[in-house]
Amino acid sequence: MLQTIREHTQGWIAGTIIGIIILTFALWGIHSYFVGGGNNSVVAEVNGIEITKEQLAVAYERMRRKIQIQYGSSNSITAKDETALKQRALQGLVEMEALKQASTVQGYQISDNQIDNYLQSIPEFQVDGQFSVERFQEILSSTLLSTSEFLDLIKTSLLIDQPKLGIIFTSFALPDETKYTIELVNQERSVDYITIPLQHFLTQPHVVSSQAIQAYYTEHKSDFMTPEQVNVDYVELSLKDLQNKVVPTETGLKNLYNENINSFSQPMAWKLADVEIALPANATQNGMKITQNTAEAIADLASKTDMAKLSKQYNGKLNALVPDSEHWITLNQMPVDLQKAVAQLSKPGDVSEPIRTSKGLVIVKVLDVEEPKIQPFDVVKEKVREMYIRQHAEEKFAELRDQLASLAYEHPETLDFASKTLGLPIKTSELFTKEKAGKDISQYKKVRDVAFSNDILNLQNNSDVIQLNPETVIVLHVKSHITSSLLPVKSVSNQIEEKLKTQEAEKRASEFANEIKNKLAAGADPQKIAVENNLTWSKTGYLGRYSTKVDTAILDLAFRMPNPKTNKTPSVYDVTRIPTGYAVVALKDVKMGTLEDKKQNFVFAEQVQNSEGLLEYELYKRSQIDNNKSIEIFQQQ
Repeated sequence: MLQTIREHTQGWIAGTIIGIIILTFALWGIHSYFVGGGNNSVVAEVNGIEITKEQLAVAYERMRRKIQIQYGSSNSITAKDETALKQRALQGLVEMEALKQASTVQGYQISDNQIDNYLQSIPEFQVDGQFSVERFQEILSSTLLSTSEFLDLIKTSLLIDQPKLGIIFTSFALPDETKYTIELVNQERSVDYITIPLQHFLTQPHVVSSQAIQAYYTEHKSDFMTPEQVNVDYVELSLKDLQNKVVPTETGLKNLYNENINSFSQPMAWKLADVEIALPANATQNGMKITQNTAEAIADLASKTDMAKLSKQYNGKLNALVPDSEHWITLNQMPVDLQKAVAQLSKPGDVSEPIRTSKGLVIVKVLDVEEPKIQPFDVVKEKVREMYIRQHAEEKFAELRDQLASLAYEHPETLDFASKTLGLPIKTSELFTKEKAGKDISQYKKVRDVAFSNDILNLQNNSDVIQLNPETVIVLHVKSHITSSLLPVKSVSNQIEEKLKTQEAEKRASEFANEIKNKLAAGADPQKIAVENNLTWSKTGYLGRYSTKVDTAILDLAFRMPNPKTNKTPSVYDVTRIPTGYAVVALKDVKMGTLEDKKQNFVFAEQVQNSEGLLEYELYKRSQIDNNKSIEIFQQQ
C-alpha cells in the first residue's frame, strides 16, 4: 500500500498542517524536522543534529496561530509573550530531537509494516471503514507535507512512542498503593454545619458617607468608564447572492448531466427477506449446537426452501428488510452490517453467507433484483440545474474571495477599490462594543475581535477576509470610533453606595461566622448557638467525596479539614463562603474508603498503574533532556 500511495501522490507539497493531523499525532512541532533548513543560522544543536532558525520560525508560527484561534485574534501578542513562545517552541524541538535520538540509541525500530498499519488505522483517511487513497490525497493536498515527509512524521511519532508505551504498559501498582487510593477516593466524612445568610446583614441599617463614595470612585475609576464603541464599513461576498445571478443554459445543463452521468443513476435495489437466529454461534438450539458448519448448512437450506419454513425449523425470526415487500431497498438504506453481504447478491434466489450481527445469526435471501439504471435528463433536470448553479457559484465565490483579499490588502486605507472592482456595495454596521453582540454583523465575536484589534482600530487598515459562515465572507474598515470616557460621580453614586453596603455586609457576616467558629472550638453547644441567633444547625451524617447533599463549598472545605482524631478533639471547625452567605462547618469523623464490589479493585489498580506509568515516563523524558551533555542552545537573534 505504501508503494500505491507514493505512486498516486508523487511530488505533492501544499498549505499548512491541518488541525486534524496535529491532533492525531500530538506533535505540534514535529513538521519542523522535515522542512529544509537551507542556510539559516543554527539556534540549537542536539548531538550534532542542528535545529535551524527556519525550523524554529515554523514551530513558533504554529504555536502562535493555535493561541490566537483559542483566545481570539484581538488578544495581541506582546514582545514578552513572543519571547516566551519562541522559547517554548525551541524547547519543544529540542525535546523532540532528543527523544527521537534516545529511542534510536536504545534499539527501537519502526518497520514499513508498522507505518502501513498505523496509516490505515487513522479514521480521517478512511471511507466506509476502509483506507482510501483518494481521501489521503485530499487531506495531504492541504498540508505542507509531501508523502515521504508525512510517512517520516508517522515513523518519528511511533519511534518516540515506543519507550513511552513500554514504560506505561510495564508499570504496576502494589496492593498497598491500591488500598491507599481506595481509602482516599472512597473516604467519607461526618459533617455538620450552620449557615449565616448574607441577607440578614444587608437589611441592617448602614449609612455610607459622601466621602466614602468619593474615595471609592477615585480609587476605582476604571470601573466607571463608558464602553469603547465602533461602527464599521464592510463589503460582503455571499454565495447565495452569486447563485441568484447564475443563469444556466440548456447546453450547459446537458453537458453537466453527461459529465456526471453516474450521479444521476438510480442505484441497484433489492426485495429481501432474512431470518434472524437470535443465538451466538456456540449456543444450543433445540438440542443442536449451531457451529459454523451448521450455519453454512442453514444457508444452503435457505437457498432450497421457503424462508418461513427455515425460520420455523430453527426458531428464528423472519423479517422483510422493508415494511412492505412490494417496495425496494437500496444498499445505503439497509443495516450497515448487512451491506457488504447483500452487495454480492445479484439475482433472485441468491442467499448470503451467515452474517454475524448484534442480533445473532442472519441469513438474507433475494426475492427480486432491480438493476441500476440511468435516469433520463428530463427526469433529473431540476437536480442538474441545482448542481450547475451551485458549482458555478462556488467557482465564482472562490475567485471573488481571492480578488477581495488582494484588493483589500493592496488598498488598506479604503474599501472603495474592492467595492467598485467587484460590484459589492459598502454597508455600514451599527455601533457596537467589543463585549456586547449586536443584531447585525457585530453578532459575530470574530467581527468584534477584529474591529477592536490594533491593526484595524488604531492603524486604520482594512481587515483580512473574515468568514462569517461557510457561504459568507466580509472585509471591514472602521468608520467611526467612540473612545471610552469617565462617568461623573453623581451618575454612579447610588451604584457605589450599594457596593459599599454589600462590602460592609460581607465583612460583618464573615466576622460573625468566625465568632461562631471560635465559640464552637471553645466547646459551646452548637444547638444553643443556632437557637440564640435564629439559625439552623444541620447534620448531614457521612458524606462521600462527590456527594450532592450539601453546597460544594461546604463539601470541599470538609475534605480539606484535618482529621479530628489527629488533633484528638471531638470536632474541628472552619468557615467557608457559600452563595447565600457563610457557613461554619464542623468535621466530626473520617471514615476510610472501602469497596463494596471487589471487582472495582482491578479498576483502581489499573488507574494507579497508569498514573505511575505516566509519571515514570515524564521522569524518563526529563532525564533524556537534563542528562544529555550534547544539547546546546544558542542565543536567539
